[in-house]
Amino acid sequence: MTYAICVFCGSQTGNDSCYVDAADSLGREMAARGIDLIYGGGDLGLMGAVAAGVTELGGNKIGIIPEFIASNLPSEIEQESHITVDDLFERKALMIEKADAFIILPGGIGTYDEFFEILSWKQLGQARQPIGILNVEQYFDPLIHLLDHSEEKGFITSAHRVQIQIETDPGTLIDKIEKVARDKS
Repeated sequence: MTYAICVFCGSQTGNDSCYVDAADSLGREMAARGIDLIYGGGDLGLMGAVAAGVTELGGNKIGIIPEFIASNLPSEIEQESHITVDDLFERKALMIEKADAFIILPGGIGTYDEFFEILSWKQLGQARQPIGILNVEQYFDPLIHLLDHSEEKGFITSAHRVQIQIETDPGTLIDKIEKVARDKS
């Protein structure tokens, strides 16, 4: 059985090379373990770094990309393993359908949108896949603080809060989300 992880991350690289290094390391770790990458389909930023890490070690990737973005990509990218969809809503739905787990890397508004949507689906029982955050150089500390604060104030239950796996090392994070997936089986 093929195991696939959907990675949500920035289409920018950020202002520290540690983010690109972490994205590349995650991609390599996934490929080394035979885990397929589901991602946004672009070759820019951290998204491109994860895909490059997977490709470098001969791993499989599936980019899911809306038509309005795909039409602006170079033709060699379009011919890779991509699925073109009508819009962002269809993109997220297909990512959720195809993924066995989710990992969040640093990113901006789109990354937060994707993270909170899958977290909401999980809380409502519409998604069962594990969620992991790769907390590169404490990037997600403010988000983690917000989640802890929401739990403390009674807006997130501890049962939902503990479902989010947080690590700084790609291999350790994958181990944790695979354990959660096995325990749920």
